[in-house]
Amino acid sequence: MTPQICARCQKTTREPVVVAIGHSASGGGGTVYACPGCAPTFPQQRDPFSSLLARDEPVGWQR
Repeated sequence: MTPQICARCQKTTREPVVVAIGHSASGGGGTVYACPGCAPTFPQQRDPFSSLLARDEPVGWQR
């Protein structure tokens, strides 16, 4: 993998860990990387699709 900058300690790491995916309404999002030592300090990211999969009724247009 390409070396990346850790979002916490700002050091270059050759073993980057994805800790978040940034989203933006006005532009492209970005991937947030951390080094293996700092990665556990980031909060667990919520899966945006998990709430859709947990629903009993199908997702879609209601008639």
